[in-house]
Amino acid sequence: MPAPPIGLTALVLLLTNALTLAQSPTTQPAIYGVDRVRGARYCEILVVTGPLTKLTASVYNTLGLNSCPASQWNALDPDKLKKDFSARSVVMNGPRVFMMDKIGQTTRETKTVSFDGLQMKKRAEVPVSLKTAREGKAKPYAETTVNRATQYVFNKGSRVYELISPQHSYIMQSYAQIIDPKLTEKDLMTLQTRLKLPKGWRYQMRVLAADLVLRTVEGGKAYVTQDDFQNTYQRVN
Repeated sequence: MPAPPIGLTALVLLLTNALTLAQSPTTQPAIYGVDRVRGARYCEILVVTGPLTKLTASVYNTLGLNSCPASQWNALDPDKLKKDFSARSVVMNGPRVFMMDKIGQTTRETKTVSFDGLQMKKRAEVPVSLKTAREGKAKPYAETTVNRATQYVFNKGSRVYELISPQHSYIMQSYAQIIDPKLTEKDLMTLQTRLKLPKGWRYQMRVLAADLVLRTVEGGKAYVTQDDFQNTYQRVN
């Protein structure tokens, strides 16, 4: 059975190839990565095309090219981009800031595309629901399955921010400046006071006693969710 269309929660997909991350060649494909990612600001644009019964989003991302300057990002007109790319819709996803220290992914370098002067690269193609294409957002605390081959490395001594549900724990992979444009990492320390957590859920910060490598599982699947501010988390267990 094909996987169901995914929401915007699932669309923080990555990146460019720079440094190769250490891995076991017998258990993992060759993965190309980016070092010193934590704190990197980026933006994404989702260009949605295809028939209504099979919508696909081409995901474009600024990482490795620029830090998504506010003047350029704010000047973009989704309606104009929709016409320029002959798309059914264009979803603006950002700005965002990465929380991991390193990223690895099997995706290789792709051609640079200009969105009215803002340079991006195509990182993925994913199926999306009609609701996501229209609204550009997903329901908070709902888990979504993403098909991708990545590994996120959080270094020993790094702070990580977690959502804990009755069944699983999730680590924040990026925070968003979409709902709250002034949100910073400092604000994440007390974010639990602003979240409308479901019953049985909690939010916490901890400092890692050892490196943590967050890999996709089951042949390339990640389970992700978002909170009320569209901050994105990947399931740990």
